[in-house]
Amino acid sequence: MNSSEVRLTTDGTLKQDPLFVRDELIYTVLESAVQTRLVRLKPGDKAATKLHPAANTSEFEATFTADASTCAFVQSRGNLNLRLVIRDTATGKDAAFEPGSGFAGIRRPSFHPKGERVCFALPAQTGQEIASVGRDGKDRKTLTAGGINNWPAYSPDGARIAFCSSRDGGLALYVMSADGTNVKRIGKLEGMQMRPCWSPDGTRLAFTWNRDGTYDIYAINLDGTGLARLTESGERSDYATWSPDGKSIVFVGERRGKFDLYRVEV
Repeated sequence: MNSSEVRLTTDGTLKQDPLFVRDELIYTVLESAVQTRLVRLKPGDKAATKLHPAANTSEFEATFTADASTCAFVQSRGNLNLRLVIRDTATGKDAAFEPGSGFAGIRRPSFHPKGERVCFALPAQTGQEIASVGRDGKDRKTLTAGGINNWPAYSPDGARIAFCSSRDGGLALYVMSADGTNVKRIGKLEGMQMRPCWSPDGTRLAFTWNRDGTYDIYAINLDGTGLARLTESGERSDYATWSPDGKSIVFVGERRGKFDLYRVEV
């Protein structure tokens, strides 16, 4: 284990996709063999609590507006059909984007920080594309074309989207304008890169990189310089999210078969 790693949870349950929402951590846990659940962990808490206690179907991959007034998440509708739910956190009122019948799963939603749109990845005839809808779940716009495109993430100012794409071969890091133009590859890294997340000041990306057979967390400047390895336990480290003060990364670490949240200084 990296000596600077701080363990934040101890239950060892399978976890994914942590993110900071104000002073809380929201993440997905595998509650049972058939259901995933969104949970919240407040500073000082010894155990997480349910974000949506009444949910009776799988929910995962939550994203919030900057003011936390609205969240979006993936909800299972059965038979590999995953829809996007957009929820007002004060009233509980929902809007939704229904991708259609059959295998039509929405994945990896990211809310525009001002709540203007939600982008996400979904299957397409050409592979997997990134699209966006308004906060009412309507006005779908496709932002990429061709290859596998996944893990979109709006920048803190909402002007850009980081994502990974196979358009030049293996999955690599890219950034584009929020309307899908001005696509730029970040660095020339070998090996599969996944799940980019923005630093709070919008100058760096943290991401998962399967560089040498092990999944670890790295960070890089938008111009491709400043590559830094943040984890090196010899076991899987994945699903990075930047702390609001920009001083640390929280991620899911698999350590001796257990999955917990860890924090490491940047």
